[in-house]
Amino acid sequence: MVRAKNAAMQALGLDDHIEDILITLGTQYHLIRPLESNPAVFVNVAVDRKSANLGMARLTVKNVEGKLKV
Repeated sequence: MVRAKNAAMQALGLDDHIEDILITLGTQYHLIRPLESNPAVFVNVAVDRKSANLGMARLTVKNVEGKLKV
């Protein structure tokens, strides 16, 4: 998905980057966030839809991503 979205943005001439991708399932949210330091590597987190706070999940993944060294 990350590669496909990057290819689509390039084809459209968009000078931008993916911050994160959200996939919603019936019982879960999946957050995919490419690392700023290496966009070829990404963090994938699945959280329970009933108990998760999506905004807090995004902030937490962003904070963790900033601390990773790859």
